[in-house]
This record gives sequence, structure tokens and C-alpha cells, in this order.
Amino acid sequence: MSLTTLDRERYVLGDASAHVGFLNCERIAERSHIHDWTVEPHYHEGLAQLFVFDAGTVDGLIDTRRQTLTGPALVWLPALCTHAFNYPKDMQGWVLTVPTADVARLTERGPWLSPWIGSPQILAGDKHRALLEEALELSKRIETEHENRDEVRNAVLEAQFFLLLVHLHRGLTQQAGGKEPVSDRRTALIRQLQTCLDRHMPETRSVTEYAKMLSVTPTHLSRVTKAVTGKTAAEIIQDRVLLEAKRRLAFTDLPVSEIAYALRFSSPSYFTRFFAARMAETPKAFRQRSRGASV
Repeated sequence: MSLTTLDRERYVLGDASAHVGFLNCERIAERSHIHDWTVEPHYHEGLAQLFVFDAGTVDGLIDTRRQTLTGPALVWLPALCTHAFNYPKDMQGWVLTVPTADVARLTERGPWLSPWIGSPQILAGDKHRALLEEALELSKRIETEHENRDEVRNAVLEAQFFLLLVHLHRGLTQQAGGKEPVSDRRTALIRQLQTCLDRHMPETRSVTEYAKMLSVTPTHLSRVTKAVTGKTAAEIIQDRVLLEAKRRLAFTDLPVSEIAYALRFSSPSYFTRFFAARMAETPKAFRQRSRGASV
């Protein structure tokens, strides 16, 4: 397998700011034409993934460890976790992709997730078969709900995904002897930054303030984020602002001017320039398009 790379286009639909809805759900087989049943080593910034494997044996690389998994199985991959898979042909299962901002919000609702949610996790084996079969059925319901376009779609998807995390948590609690891989310091710093963004956005948009929260210098923070994610700390903050803007445009009826001030822009015109420069369309045009077909 090749060296690990940051992925924003091949295995996911863009970076975190592209995921306006609560989650993206797709069958593994749907992307077989892209990866020919092989996914090269890569990682994502701002996105976590839950792989739900049905029957079949998968060879993979998760963080720094080679793994052979026999389905049914659940594999939780937090943002920045390197992973790669060799699937058997016609492998059945799903990939659920969720922005880290939403993972953090769910963790606040279920603080018992905190001890493990930031590290890769695997649940497999006959000992957990009942839980895993329930997870398979729940994933089928998520797939069905994902096709809906009504106003309660995101609320239903969030509830179903949270229940999947409950199943995973119960299985991990029962599981004995598993050790969590240790992330390096750079990766840990990026995860801490994401946590701070989740807690303080949009009130705080300053790199200096976030660096102070993390007890590092702004220069060091930007150097680390650039090395790990390909983006500076300022760019990561801007991505998060863009995600908040897109969600408020798509899922609320707030005037554009009110959204601009809520996101701490000095004027609606400045907000419009910021949005159009990144999306190649105005906030109003994006709202009209997103209302026509929810993401």
C-alpha cells in the first residue's frame, strides 16, 4: 500500500463544510468502481466515519495496525485516523460519514462516549453478534431515511446514528483486553482544536484565542495544522464558519443579514463576499439550490 494521504475528494464527498446534512450514507459497493474494492491509505480532516460491515472478510490498516475483520463488524474511525481496506468483491455494508462538529455535540449528550470516541474502535466476533445484527438493521433504516427529503430527515438520521453509537458503546464496554491506539502529539492537537471549535464557534474566530486555549503559540498551531491537514489554523476556522453558514441557510428561514451578524461578520456584504468566494454562489442562491434538493 502507498503512503497515507489526506483525502477530501476520492473517498468522501468533499471536506467537512460540504456535508450540510447530518450524515452521508453510502453502500461500500456503490464506490467499488472508484476503488476497485481497494481503498488506499488515507485520512480525513473534520470528518469521522463508522463502517458497518456485513458478511465477508476485510483486510485493512487502521491507524498503525494491520487488521483482518470478519463481518458483521463495526469500525469507528475518528477524524485524522489513517485507514485502508481491501474488500472482497461484492462486499456488503455501509460507510456513514459525520462532521466532527456533530460528533462533539452527540458526545455532550452522551458523555459516556468520551473515553473512546477520539480513538479508532473495532467491534466484531460472535460474542457481539446480537448487537452487530441490530446495527445492521439500523444501518438499513438509516439508508432508507437518507433518501428522504422532508423537514425531519436530519432529526431522524441523528437519532438513528446516536443509537448506533449506543450499540457500539455497549459492545466496547463488554469487550475485554482491547487497547486504544495512541495518537501522536500533532494529531492530538488537531483533535483538541476541533473540540475547541465545537465549543466556541461562532463566538471565537481568532487563531490567537484558540492557540491560547491549547497552550501553544499561534505559529505552532498553524504549522501543525498545515502539516497534518494541508490547511492553516485560520483556514480550518473559516471552514467551520462556512459549515455553520451553509447549515443556517439550508435549514432555517433566518434572513441572510441575521445569519451574517450571528456568525460575527461585520456586515452582510462582507459575509456575502466570504461565502461567494468559497462556494462560487451567493448565500441566497445556495439557499434556493439547497431547498430544491437537500444534501
